[in-house]
Amino acid sequence: MAHIDEEPTSERRHAVHRRPRIVIAGGGVAALEALLALRDLLDGLISIDIVAPTEEFVYRPLSVAEPFGMAEPHRFDLVGIAADHGAELHGGVVESVDHDQTLVKVRGGRALTYDVLLIAVGARPREWLAGAIPFAGPEDVPRLRALVAQLDAGALESVVFTAPATSSWTLPLYELAMLTAARISERGLGGVQLTVATPETHALELFGPAASRHVGELFANRAIALKTAVRAVSLENGRLRLEPDGQIGADRVVALPELQGDPIPGLPRDEAGFIPVDEHGAVRGLTGVYAAGDATAYPVKQGGLAAQQADAAAEAIAAGLGAAVEPRPFHPMLRAQMLTGLMPTYLVSGASKDGGRESRVAFNPLWWPPSKIAGRYLAPYLAGHGSIGGADQLVERSPLGPRAAELAAAEHEEARQVALAFAESDAAHADYRSALQWLDTLEQLDGLLSPAHADKRAQWRRLAH
Repeated sequence: MAHIDEEPTSERRHAVHRRPRIVIAGGGVAALEALLALRDLLDGLISIDIVAPTEEFVYRPLSVAEPFGMAEPHRFDLVGIAADHGAELHGGVVESVDHDQTLVKVRGGRALTYDVLLIAVGARPREWLAGAIPFAGPEDVPRLRALVAQLDAGALESVVFTAPATSSWTLPLYELAMLTAARISERGLGGVQLTVATPETHALELFGPAASRHVGELFANRAIALKTAVRAVSLENGRLRLEPDGQIGADRVVALPELQGDPIPGLPRDEAGFIPVDEHGAVRGLTGVYAAGDATAYPVKQGGLAAQQADAAAEAIAAGLGAAVEPRPFHPMLRAQMLTGLMPTYLVSGASKDGGRESRVAFNPLWWPPSKIAGRYLAPYLAGHGSIGGADQLVERSPLGPRAAELAAAEHEEARQVALAFAESDAAHADYRSALQWLDTLEQLDGLLSPAHADKRAQWRRLAH
């Protein structure tokens, strides 16, 4: 934890004495990462209020696996998280900000005054392709389950996965396609054509050529077609029309959403409704107001980047309140755990220390604890709710060479078998709670559970109660 300057200015003494009040608007990744970071940097010296529309934090990235029975909803109690960190949770939605009065008006709750305000309200998904099945996360899982049921029944011959031209984060497209292919293979279904149609020039181009080649190999092994540099424009009579030209057969189309900002009166916004910020997350033109995550005008909307933006904002806030910390600007480093239906792949892309470009693809985790959202504080905190421990903060790891990777894969498989053996043994002795903890370990090792193990988890959970 950073310490406060031993000889603060009179202004800072006054701020510390008053326990500055920080209001965090939002209940998602950026909001929680900011909460944890601020408590680490300014523990006991600030008052924190959180305004969120629900009392649950939903871990959204695993929703791609839920329709296939390979994951279940991961929900965390926001009231408990707030209490763990000495914050107060207020139900409601920020309706407007009166910067002159340093006042946040809350729809569904009371107005709150602030010394510092952090906006982390996310973005709104919008459907853009008529006739397609939208997939924005947990709310759309039932529609994907219906598609999987149709596949199981042999009622479909072609499924296309696509994204809008404005989309910058396309990883779920590739995960959905590969998990669908795994389902088709597992059930012995033949004659189903899967296609990913993406506006990207290359598959997963944000992660560079190595990631594109890796996806190409995975798709070739699973007979998934890939169409790049195309934009879906209409779906009619089982045909998906693409621009600049062409069309393909599509019994069903799954489409990622367009994301739009949700403008808040009193805050600046761009044409799409997103909030312009500087490299420290400070909202342009307003003093003491910050923003992080999908609500900002940064073009790539991804949980790990939202956490990094929150860290940058938290350090700037802490420095502004007198903490002896040098605020680091937001330098995006993309990290992704890609679910493939088998062993997950870990991807990293961003600026290297020498000013070049860094791009890595590995089968071993490139950060610890392994997670879909690689937040510096949030990933270890959430891992503490499972069976895999970790450091107080996210720890970087290096990709392994071929021989070391082979050994790591063998160790990974050994750990899996140990977890499975203990799970089965504990269940045989009716110790279902312990058996469930071992399945949690298996899920964290693999990124998800197989349908068979997911069924066992459901069965053992019933028996445990």
